[in-house]
Amino acid sequence: MIKVAICDDIPEITGTVEKMLEIYNTTLFDISVFFSADTLISSLQKHKYDFFILDIELPLSSGITIAKIIRQSDSKVPIIFLTNFAEYMEDVFQVQTFDYILKPVTKEKFFPILEKVITYLDLDDNDFLFTYKRTTYKLRFTDIICFEKQKRTVIIYSREHKYQVIMSTSELLEKLNDNFVQVHTSFIVNVNFIKEIGANYILLSETSELIELPISRKFRTTARDQIITKMRRKL
Repeated sequence: MIKVAICDDIPEITGTVEKMLEIYNTTLFDISVFFSADTLISSLQKHKYDFFILDIELPLSSGITIAKIIRQSDSKVPIIFLTNFAEYMEDVFQVQTFDYILKPVTKEKFFPILEKVITYLDLDDNDFLFTYKRTTYKLRFTDIICFEKQKRTVIIYSREHKYQVIMSTSELLEKLNDNFVQVHTSFIVNVNFIKEIGANYILLSETSELIELPISRKFRTTARDQIITKMRRKL
């Protein structure tokens, strides 16, 4: 789950943001709500969050102050500001803000920013995060057998299910960790599931069932070399 901290002194606003996160995906987010800067700052000593949604105008402090404290220990975590006033924009970008939303918060404003955050957070070498038809999925790379490109759609074959996502091949390759190799214009495989490499094919297996995929002439030399190198590292 993605751990998100929301801080705003107005319960109606935190409630709206929390509800929108749940509408976007009911199981993806672990949400913590704070109504003051002090309570969130205190929580930072014990808990780590994947991203923050902060109100700029808080009693006795500000979202900018919280952001500066966050940046002392984490220079990359996404911070989204909520504000009533556009004149704060110069201040928020001094603390490497991911984005901001002018109140009132609406789905039309919030969901595109949320999708950017989810894409940005997909940096973990252990997980593949993707969104399809407003549903976000998180798969362990160790459970993904291969990817098949069909025009604009990518079919994801995991140990238990098949999934779809709209994504270019270049975007997909950027998201994958070092265990994946492209063997064909249409196929990218997880080397951990390779059981046999032929002159122009590979066999993948998760159980007793074998999946045969072609190795195209374009990728034949580079793919074989990459696969053998990666498999040797695991010996």
